[in-house]
Amino acid sequence: MASMTANDILNGSRVAHVRELKAEVARLKEALARAHAELESLRNHFDLALAAARDLDAQAPDGSLLVVDGWNALLGSASVLPPDARGLDLAAKRDRLRTRVRAWLDAHPRDAAWIVYDGGQAGGEAEPRLRTTYTGGTGPHRADRLVCDYLRMRRLSGSVRNVVVLTEDKDFRRTAENLGATVRSVRELSR
Repeated sequence: MASMTANDILNGSRVAHVRELKAEVARLKEALARAHAELESLRNHFDLALAAARDLDAQAPDGSLLVVDGWNALLGSASVLPPDARGLDLAAKRDRLRTRVRAWLDAHPRDAAWIVYDGGQAGGEAEPRLRTTYTGGTGPHRADRLVCDYLRMRRLSGSVRNVVVLTEDKDFRRTAENLGATVRSVRELSR
């Protein structure tokens, strides 16, 4: 068995310390990447919420804003899709949901609607009285957070117009109600 010298022990200690530092650097790089992703998500959410806030300015004073939890309405337990449409691709399902929301808007001419989806890329489309938004980013419940941030913004700005959120998500329902929204089932779109 070879005996270790003080120099060997010192070098071993340095190697161990370098390994610890490399592990710490890797952990910090990962944390920085998460922080950058979160910042980008917040920037996207702000832009999307600001667009929805501008829609509010164009809304009738006595109208409501219907906010639809998009994936929940399509893929949740109370899907608004008939059984024969559940096998369609996602784009066709989203088209079906927009058709249902447009029908709801036809029956409620003073109201506007906002369909919100989690999605890899932030963005969306707008047409008169109907906005569709994709949150961008990663992680769960991004659409829920975006809507709740919007509700907080409305509360802070003193906007008292009625917001109706359609979702089956229990946690989202509770938070949206606490922020002043009326919460109903996505089945409202099937009536």
